Amino acid sequence: MLRIAFFLLLGLAIFAPLSVAQAAGDPYAVSGIAVDATASSATQAQNIAIVSGRAKAWTILSHRLTKAADWPRIPALDDTAITRLIRNYQFANERRSTTRYTADITYVFNPDAVRHMFRTANIAYADMQAKPILVVPMSPGYVPHSAWTSIWANPKYATGAAPLVLPVGDALDGAALSVLNFNTATWQDVEPVASRAHATEAFLIQVSQGKGSIDIKLRRLGPGNSPPMPDVVMPIPPGVPGPKVYAIAADAAASAIIDEWKARSAIDFGKRSKLIVEVRIQDLAGWSALLQRLGTIPNITDVGVVAINTGEARVALTYVGTQDQLHDLLAQATLDLSNQNGAWWLGPLTPADASTQ
Repeated sequence: MLRIAFFLLLGLAIFAPLSVAQAAGDPYAVSGIAVDATASSATQAQNIAIVSGRAKAWTILSHRLTKAADWPRIPALDDTAITRLIRNYQFANERRSTTRYTADITYVFNPDAVRHMFRTANIAYADMQAKPILVVPMSPGYVPHSAWTSIWANPKYATGAAPLVLPVGDALDGAALSVLNFNTATWQDVEPVASRAHATEAFLIQVSQGKGSIDIKLRRLGPGNSPPMPDVVMPIPPGVPGPKVYAIAADAAASAIIDEWKARSAIDFGKRSKLIVEVRIQDLAGWSALLQRLGTIPNITDVGVVAINTGEARVALTYVGTQDQLHDLLAQATLDLSNQNGAWWLGPLTPADASTQ
């Protein structure tokens, strides 16, 4: 069982600054860094303020893109090195006097420079724009307006490395989720609810309170492999009110979910492999659509046609990262990679196949 110390620190690292968020659509932008500086002139104060926020922005960005286990290996950068990674600045809520400058700054980092730094340090990173992840709070079942569910409405959970979103919460969702069993629920059971929230996967988060502790069970439902996740056991300090306990528990659960997502999504670009797959061809339009879809898979670097015949083709996929990541990213594109009698086959992922992942 995992203890509170690890997850509480992780939760604080990811969720403490509620105003610090990712600019919409850009994982390399860190917004909402509050700065305040005083100098002999407003211009000097502004320059000092910009410098003062760089290190904080870099810490937030580097932790956003990498797994918690790799944070100690991130190179320590001085202000000059961080400056080289930044593309531009955006300012909001500026206030000036003759000697003082305050603002909320967005630091926009250069993706190529950051990627190069991570690759040089041999650190895997996940910089794809994450799709929303549905969270289904349970205690022991799902209740739309319970204290445990309401905690997850905090906007900070929707602005992290991977947006964590609640069900719409109307009668339709309530009817579908109120009958869920944590141990036996399938992706097919929650997919309609996830689809309404524009999510492509879901996590069931079940809490139970014992004597002096709160237990959190986590279970992922969705395309791709879903290995069991360890429980989180948190001691409850004496005198801590119930809402505060739930808030700390939610931070710990959210940290675990995001790190699990990074473990599946962070790609080690130093590891390159090739896989020969067989593909059935229905028609020219289907073949063209498949090639276009393969071009959207972020860890596939090359697609080569080895042989082609009536109704079938043999394709060489060059990819980076692990084969499990390739399988999962293909599944997210509704493509199934399977081994049949020693040969790898690539084809459409059927709804029935998705529900068993």
